[in-house]
Amino acid sequence: MAIRGYYFAMKDELVQQIAAGSTLLESLNIDKYPGQDIDRTWEAIHYLLCGDISDGPAPLGYVVPLHSDQGIEFGAYGAFCLRAGQVAEALEAMSGLDEAQLRQQYDFRTMLKEEVYPLDPDTVSNDDADAFFDYLHQFFTEIRRFYSQAVAAGNGVIFYLF
Repeated sequence: MAIRGYYFAMKDELVQQIAAGSTLLESLNIDKYPGQDIDRTWEAIHYLLCGDISDGPAPLGYVVPLHSDQGIEFGAYGAFCLRAGQVAEALEAMSGLDEAQLRQQYDFRTMLKEEVYPLDPDTVSNDDADAFFDYLHQFFTEIRRFYSQAVAAGNGVIFYLF
């Protein structure tokens, strides 16, 4: 089963209420909020930016927020909250990264060896390195666009896996 990542943006006050537990994420119709699907790239993008599969340091750790201290109960895998200021910090950090810099950080062999999701060493070979980078870069660009829109609206972000 493929595990996908999905963002949706909402007013910062509502994100704060969700993080505090005074509003349950399950009580919201998340389809009413602007969203962004990042397919199965979530762990690999976090790894590319932070060098680890979770709990990467801010602000790049906010791009795909997989921090245990930001986690909330939701669905099978949980969700992660980012306040508007954290989204703005992540956007600023992402804006400083171009494709050449990302390629320089990209270590496909290590990602494959460490089985960073969605890579499977039994089905992927080193010949897939360029295609996988293109796949990650496409969704990194989409995340940057989504964060830019969220920042412009003063919104926070909820990220969850499904």
